[in-house]
This record gives sequence, structure tokens and C-alpha cells, in this order.
Amino acid sequence: MAKVVFITSGAKGLGHSMVLTLVKSGWDVAFTYGKSQQEAVALARQVETAGRRALPIHCDLFSRDSIQAAVSAAKGALGGIDAVVHNFGPFVFERRPLADYDDEMWRQMMDGNLTNFFWLYRATVHDMRAQRFGRFVTVGYDGAGEARGWRFRAAYAAAKSGLAALTRSIAREERMYGITANMVCPGDIRGEDKMRMIEDVKDVRTEEGLRPPVGEDVARAVEWFLREDSQEVNGTVLEVTGAREIVAKDSFPRRPEP
Repeated sequence: MAKVVFITSGAKGLGHSMVLTLVKSGWDVAFTYGKSQQEAVALARQVETAGRRALPIHCDLFSRDSIQAAVSAAKGALGGIDAVVHNFGPFVFERRPLADYDDEMWRQMMDGNLTNFFWLYRATVHDMRAQRFGRFVTVGYDGAGEARGWRFRAAYAAAKSGLAALTRSIAREERMYGITANMVCPGDIRGEDKMRMIEDVKDVRTEEGLRPPVGEDVARAVEWFLREDSQEVNGTVLEVTGAREIVAKDSFPRRPEP
């Protein structure tokens, strides 16, 4: 029987690419959505057309009870959860100094990027231990694994760096049960490119003369982490950035080179 992966925020963006990539590798998929019901239903139909099972689940990822209910729904419909990919994570797009954050803004960054993964881990890890197999993948940002600061994105950086530490801690605590935990850090993938496959842009070139990064680049890294034979890839923070310095570029804008 196919293994089941539970993906947060899977209807659009990078999560959409993760769903399609993992389905190609033989996974059945449960994925959460918030406001994107139409996209979630369409994606589930696409997965089922490909011969795999899909379960879109409406979930408030700021709520412990909603997360627990989503996990229970996935287990009931698909028979269990073998892997969790925590793709969800709110981001503040405006450049905001840390001193301008109020308590609610701070709480949203922490609960949306860090605390909810703890809830998700706690709701799924015991079954993984019992079957002596499990995979956790979190999503960070360029430099999260080194706890690099991010000017005007301090709350997000703190939450994601904490998530990297939590991911590595889980790897060390759960390895004896055949469970791995890793983080993937996407690069500067914009707009609809997050949902595109490499084949879609193979003939497109950026100003650098390279094809643009797309969601599948990140999804392929996730797929590698989830493989049964990836046991020894554990506690890793993998940057899929094309060696572009995303944080440095955002924090200290530079004039174009002549």
C-alpha cells in the first residue's frame, strides 16, 4: 500500500508543486488549505486522475484543535500518515523594523511558522514510532540553518531559525525509531513560478542566462528527504537557492553592476 504524506498549505504555491511531485513518486497525499477551496478540489481531482489518492482538508493552521482534527481526518480517510511536510508559514512582505511589531504580529509569526509544527509533530510522531518509520520536512529560508539575522524580517527569521533548531532536535530524538527530520530552504521563487515544473520553463532564460527557479526545484529536494532509503539524510538544512544570496540582497540593496 502506498505511503501517505500530509502537506500543510498544499493547494497553491510551493505546496502545489510538492503535491504533484510526490504523487509522481507514488505517494498518496493529504493536504490542507485555507481560503483556496476551488484550487484544492481541482488539485485533488488531478491527483486522482493520476491514479493516487488525495484528501484536501480545510484547516486553520493557527489552531491546535484544527490541526489535530485535520490529522485525524487524514488518518481516517487514508489509513495513516507516514510523512509530514510543513510548507505553511506566514511572511511579512513589507519591510518592518522589529520595534514596530505588536504582540499579535509577533504571535502570528511564531505560531504560524514554529508552534504549529510542534502541534503537528506531536499529533503524528507516536504512530510513526510504532511503525518505526517516519519523515518530517520543514521549510525555512536562505540562512535559517545558520540563524542569520534578516533586517526588517526579524520575527520571521527568528521563527524559521527556531524551526531549523527544532527540526534538528527532532532528528536527534527520533532517529532510533527510523524517523528523520530535515529542512529545505527555497530561493527567490516568485509568483506563479512556485507552481511550475522544470519542464514548463526549460527554454526560458533569466538575465543571468539561466532558467528561472521553480517550485519543482524545491519539491524534488522534499521528495529526496522522504524516500525510504534516505535514512542517513537526517538533521539536514538544505538550501535550494541556486547559490543566490537572497537575504543579503533583500537587506542591503545594491546598485546593478555595469
